[in-house]
Amino acid sequence: MKKIKSFIMSKKNQIILILLGIFLMMLILNMFTPLIADDYSYSFKLNNERIVNLIDVFNYQLWHYFNWGGRVIAHAIAQTFLIFPKDVFNVFNSIVYTLVVYLIYLNVKGDNKKDKPLFLLAIHFCLWFLQPVFGQTCLWLVGSCNYLWTMFFILLFLWFFRKHSKKNSALKMILMFLFGIIAGWTNENTAFGLIVILVGIMLTDKYQKHIKILGYKISGLIGTILGFIILIVAPGNFVRESSMSDESSLMIKLLKRIIDDTISFVDYCLPLLIGIVILISIYIYKKKKYDLMSIVFLAGSILTVYAMVLSPTFPARAWFGVITFAIIAAMILLYQLVDLERIFKFIMGDVIVIASIIYVSSYLVGFNDIKELRNTWINRINYFDELKDKGIFDAEVEPYYAKDPHNPCYGGVDLNKNAEDWPNFNVAGYYGMDKITLKSE
Repeated sequence: MKKIKSFIMSKKNQIILILLGIFLMMLILNMFTPLIADDYSYSFKLNNERIVNLIDVFNYQLWHYFNWGGRVIAHAIAQTFLIFPKDVFNVFNSIVYTLVVYLIYLNVKGDNKKDKPLFLLAIHFCLWFLQPVFGQTCLWLVGSCNYLWTMFFILLFLWFFRKHSKKNSALKMILMFLFGIIAGWTNENTAFGLIVILVGIMLTDKYQKHIKILGYKISGLIGTILGFIILIVAPGNFVRESSMSDESSLMIKLLKRIIDDTISFVDYCLPLLIGIVILISIYIYKKKKYDLMSIVFLAGSILTVYAMVLSPTFPARAWFGVITFAIIAAMILLYQLVDLERIFKFIMGDVIVIASIIYVSSYLVGFNDIKELRNTWINRINYFDELKDKGIFDAEVEPYYAKDPHNPCYGGVDLNKNAEDWPNFNVAGYYGMDKITLKSE
């Protein structure tokens, strides 16, 4: 009993156990998530043959950059996984989600040497409850590669960037430059927010902490800006945007987008914004200094929103980076506050217990909805096989509607009524059918 108690009381062991629990919870959801929507589209080469190797991936992404968009890194990762059985992605995606939680924790912790394992649960709960389409950004294969995986690269780069080191070398500068290109070449609005945060970190180091800015940080920032430029100037971005008709004047379009994005920012981030205001008020009341890194991440979050005014659309999944940066901003304030007075530690513990109970209920609801999605696709695939055995290659299936935001189909597309529409023709090709349509409701 003493050994068990000693093991459990160890902060490092608590961190390991919590991360293991998060990994297992995510693995279960990933295992029940089938291929959907773009997963079928990106499974094919341009000649409608299946992608089978990395050369196919390279050729497709070369076309993609010039004809559809600049997110080469995200889609290359997605297409690579689509070569293999879905189980491979299930494991790796669960690992990456767990690492994202841990990297958020490290960025929240900063220079603080004290470990607070409960914050790992708090971060996981914030992602679970506050991300508007959790399933699209953390479970759906293509969606996860575009948002969860790109956030992994961004947070890992931020962690290396924030670590204070007195050593500088040509190798370190080159590695940070190359890593910066990857971090900047990830996701349009989130990469812009990253650049804002990097600049904020450098200013905070120089003027608040009086730390000399070494060459590896400058090269890292330059690499990030270069990666962002490569992402933004992709010819495919302009090809895709030209297909979206909007006759409004530029000024009216920008004004409308600013208003809409501001309203959405308040809707999505209101709990975090209220929390940040309350936490800063407590610091002011206690006459204590708070870490300016919270303001840096909050600024990154806000400017990540308004970077999207140049985009004709702002889907719910594109808020993933905005909300993640806002979570870090709030958690930095809370992390320090727990050390000020013991009462805050107990309040934090009580909140985690209550949130855990609510989470279990929410998880079960989400799991049941995802299981229904999985069963729907199992039945569809079996139906396709039965038809093919009879020499029939046209299928009509029942429509499916997701109910829970943790379901990857929530707020997204399942199938369309017209067999010629996306993603019907890709799904048909994937399963060896000629046409797939939806039954009338």
